[in-house]
Amino acid sequence: MIKCPHCGGELSYLPGTEIVKCDYCGSEFSPEEIENYREVDAAEYQEKTWEDDTTIEATVFTCPQCGGEIYSLDQSAVTFCSYCGSQVTLMSRLTKIRRPDHVIPFKLTAEQGIAEYYKHVRKALFVPSAMKKDSEVEKLRGIYMPYWIYDVKAPEVLTVKSSVEHTQGNYVVKDHYSTEIRTEGGVDGIAFDAASAFSDEMSDAIGPYDFREAKDYHPGYLSSYYADEGDVDSSLYEEDAIRIAGQKYAETVYHPDMHKYGLGQNEIADAFVTDGVDKKLGYYPVWFLANKNRKGNRVSYATVNGQTGKAAVDLPVDFRKYLIGSLIIAIPIFVLLTMFLTMTPRVLGIVVMVLSIVAVIFANFKLNAVYARKGMFDDLGLSSKDPAAQQRVQEQIRKKRTQKSSSHSKVSIGGTIGSSFFMAPFILGSVYMLTRMEGIAILVFLAFLVFRIVSAIVRNGKKTAKVKTSVSAPFKDKIVTMWKCLAAFVICLAVMLIDPVSDMIYYGADIVAILLTGWTVLDIVRAHNELTTRKLPQFGKRGGDEHEY
Repeated sequence: MIKCPHCGGELSYLPGTEIVKCDYCGSEFSPEEIENYREVDAAEYQEKTWEDDTTIEATVFTCPQCGGEIYSLDQSAVTFCSYCGSQVTLMSRLTKIRRPDHVIPFKLTAEQGIAEYYKHVRKALFVPSAMKKDSEVEKLRGIYMPYWIYDVKAPEVLTVKSSVEHTQGNYVVKDHYSTEIRTEGGVDGIAFDAASAFSDEMSDAIGPYDFREAKDYHPGYLSSYYADEGDVDSSLYEEDAIRIAGQKYAETVYHPDMHKYGLGQNEIADAFVTDGVDKKLGYYPVWFLANKNRKGNRVSYATVNGQTGKAAVDLPVDFRKYLIGSLIIAIPIFVLLTMFLTMTPRVLGIVVMVLSIVAVIFANFKLNAVYARKGMFDDLGLSSKDPAAQQRVQEQIRKKRTQKSSSHSKVSIGGTIGSSFFMAPFILGSVYMLTRMEGIAILVFLAFLVFRIVSAIVRNGKKTAKVKTSVSAPFKDKIVTMWKCLAAFVICLAVMLIDPVSDMIYYGADIVAILLTGWTVLDIVRAHNELTTRKLPQFGKRGGDEHEY
């Protein structure tokens, strides 16, 4: 433990200052000045510096509710758990943990972290009120999260094969090239979080960190802060690190003149091989907050990058706020529709059909995401702690890596159009709508379809650093939710095809379809809340859902 050399008081690191200050006498030091001071048991006192240690002595605080653990170089009592939000005094004991090689010190103060958090929740109209209470927000805690840092060495010479086709008379000529690229060095500082308790989704959302500001480890940087110990093996992300290094390498060495030889960044990245990978452990700063829901059975997380201020916040929806807000918003929308459209029974049916299509699309996305969360397809670190889940995830990754980039585009666009219509009735109904709609209604429908296709192309064009193990939920799981909006679409379509004389039949069908679509919307909100809240964690507590949080 580190104490003030002058008075023995507690020390606190001041974010962004490179200064450690005594809370009692006000003395200030640089981390290097106090590196040789350590509080140890008198019977075990030893003279040695921190540079000689491969481990550090820390107090581990264990939550009696969920088993979550955080580490500290201080001895102050901890009265709430960062992972499950329980208001309990955590059990403590001394232990040894691996000393990190690097630390990126906190630059943001707690007040700045809270301000970044509020930027997200204040704009969210439907989040539970408890997430905006100062008493809850003040639980924001500074934690150094462990990250594996990969330094990937580039080869001295990289040989890349390519080819170019051109016509010559009646023949198609294919020229083959072999290009040698000579470089030095490599790609350093590729980071992946090393704690299974820290969601990969959250970690990705608040990254990246600027590794250029990393410091050699000194205990002073951890004064007044907490840490989490890494439990994910460094080999888990090594292939991903090499792939990211290949992409960055390609961006660096690529020159437009290479294009005439059929050589692009993708070809260079695919050909990249490494001369070796160095792995180190680093501590990166995160402001962390857990919020329990009203029932106390689920928790949402908020994280703020302690270096850059980039935040990621789970934003669940309060059903009561959502229903009231929807009713308020529905009034001006209805007024606008009546201003531009003559709300005949047929037009109302068309509007409901379009809404049902939108409901199908959003339900499809949300249900796929829920399936991925439950199967741990979206969290490599967490899945690595469950052998069955790890096998599923690794199999999915292998499938994704073997797909060709050209097939990605076709699948993405085709899948989007397929999700828009989903079944044969949607195709027939859409053709019918295009032949019967007039004016603004047809423009709105066409604009919607164009938007879906363009968004698919844009989304497909974005290159992500990590392999996304996107999966589709089984049809039998999705139909339980989606049958309602499908039925709404079919009801409206059937009435239009029959074309009854009585408007009451039209309005009756429209009302039933609206209720079914609204029911689907509520299911979508429930799926959203399942994604933005997590089961109370059960770290190391057997008999519980320790991997579903």
